[in-house]
Amino acid sequence: MITVTEKIRQIMDCALENGATHVAVISPYDVTVKNHFADFCSEPKCPGYGKSMSCPPNVSGPEGFRRKLAASQYAIVIRLEVDKASMMGRERHDVFRILQELAAETEQKAKSLGFTGSEGFAAGSCKLSFCKKYDHCQVLHGNGECRHPDSARPSMSGFGVDVGKLMKSVGWSSTFLKNADQQEDQMTWVAALVTLR
Repeated sequence: MITVTEKIRQIMDCALENGATHVAVISPYDVTVKNHFADFCSEPKCPGYGKSMSCPPNVSGPEGFRRKLAASQYAIVIRLEVDKASMMGRERHDVFRILQELAAETEQKAKSLGFTGSEGFAAGSCKLSFCKKYDHCQVLHGNGECRHPDSARPSMSGFGVDVGKLMKSVGWSSTFLKNADQQEDQMTWVAALVTLR
């Protein structure tokens, strides 16, 4: 019979195989949630605010996320390193789409290994990453069915996750730029989280 340690290793390997730069497992109690971080979604107002089912005010926010963490056994932290130009240009939402897909694939792997209540969270608005060409989110204003249920995942920002502390909790740098002295090779990162239960 496969052990929990082996299952977690398989989940982490899945994330790496699907493009993660780094992956780690931590206790859900090591995930810091701050109410005021979620407030940044509405003030100053994020372009994705209120436009999808996975961004505020349509998510359970920090209190809801704390309940999710309390019900979880483990948390998988995923880091995807990308060039700074992609994050500063038109490709920004493509990067968030890739990250959300990565979180979703990792979540599905966890579920297939018996962590049936697992949930993936990423960065960015699913509306801007997957459904930018549509006028509205179908869940909110259509027939109630997401166009991308197997890929789109909620944004950690709307739940108040302190991503800087999340990086430090697994021993990774929280500095956003690598190669800061070489403009053409500057790298940055985005992060995702999958709760296992």
